[in-house]
Amino acid sequence: MDMKKPEFNDRFAKEKIRAQKTFDGKTVEILYGAKDENGNPVEAREGVADGHGRWFGIEVNGDYTMFVWEHSAEEGGQTEYGTEYKEDALNVLRNAIEAKRELCRKMEETSRGVDGDEEVLAKLKEEWDGQPCFNTAKETELKERFDSAVAEFAPRLEQRKAVAAKKEEIVAKAEELRNAGNFRDARNQVRALREELLSLGSAGSEADRKYKSVLNSVEKELRAKQQAYNAGRAEAQQAAKEKKEDIIARAKELAANVKSYKEAGAKMDALFEEWKASGRAERETDDELWKEFNQVRTGFRKQRDAFFAQRKTEWNTSIEAKKALIEEARQIADKKDYGKAATERMKELDREWKKIGYSGRENNNALWDEFNEVKESFWQVKKNFAISRISSELEGKKKQLDSLKRKLEDAEYRIKIAANPTMKEDAEIEYRNRLREIDSLEAEIESDEARING
Repeated sequence: MDMKKPEFNDRFAKEKIRAQKTFDGKTVEILYGAKDENGNPVEAREGVADGHGRWFGIEVNGDYTMFVWEHSAEEGGQTEYGTEYKEDALNVLRNAIEAKRELCRKMEETSRGVDGDEEVLAKLKEEWDGQPCFNTAKETELKERFDSAVAEFAPRLEQRKAVAAKKEEIVAKAEELRNAGNFRDARNQVRALREELLSLGSAGSEADRKYKSVLNSVEKELRAKQQAYNAGRAEAQQAAKEKKEDIIARAKELAANVKSYKEAGAKMDALFEEWKASGRAERETDDELWKEFNQVRTGFRKQRDAFFAQRKTEWNTSIEAKKALIEEARQIADKKDYGKAATERMKELDREWKKIGYSGRENNNALWDEFNEVKESFWQVKKNFAISRISSELEGKKKQLDSLKRKLEDAEYRIKIAANPTMKEDAEIEYRNRLREIDSLEAEIESDEARING
């Protein structure tokens, strides 16, 4: 901590001041409070038990920092420390300044060099932050020097990153050339990419070596392929001719037997990619083969375009037809006529809908949902109407059933009391008739209730 020069009001106090280049300041030692055997103040002497105290610290630009204060015997003789480093504070200060000086040097080298990265920067910052700080002028000077190097490093790092990104793009282009069919053209492209790579500057020594190695590898592979190709050129040209003839045959077969233009289009594109990778036949032959293949592809595209145009027309026709059915269904539902003619027409609309066919992914489901909603509203209201009618009839049937049961009981009673055989026989006939009527009516009631609840 900064403080003023300590004063002990002792005219015999002895002061030692030594200049220190390490931190551009001075060490200060003050011996004070010595007493003779009679208790009189005297000049303190090192190594003599005269009860003197000792204050030790540093002074930088008029500010004092205490390291150790050994109080005099008269003050109690206790020891105070101005820093956590106690007796070793001066050594810690010197070592910290040397360490910071070395970190400045490393940071400046990193900033000027081409190989530093964020990891190196973070490590140097971490080492700096881990050093003790006594807030001396030298430390302030070194901190400014370190921060200046860090500030200089940042744009260089960003520049290297930008260069690395561009070189990655170049390397990716070079990698794509590994499978090129024309080895000579591909090698010329690799050379041009190498020139472009070198013109960008450095992305770091290790990264530059990696990028250069990739381009060398691609160029070497292409050179080997070209040498092998030249060695068997006639054979390779014949193989390319046969491959392309096979591709043409498959393209013709594909165009003549299309089940799905989406799948067929993907297969035709794949055949084109296969064509590009198949190599070159003899020049005149290759030109003729390409002309034939391109005619097949052009014909296929026209055929596909015509198909989709026709399908669009059919879909538009089906959309209009379905809209007409929806409108008719809505009109039937709005009339609330649930007679036989309206019911049969609503059923017929369903059958006509199925005959119309598909209307395209964007409209088919939406049209069906709209049509189905109108239909279902019609059938639901018709059902509710029928249930209302059946419920009304059901009440009448239940009353009729109660009446029949009373008549049955009456017939049963007359059978029991009839003395006349003829009257008894008539009552028995009536009893059987009423029983049949009851069974039939109960079956109707059960059926009506099932229709209502179902």
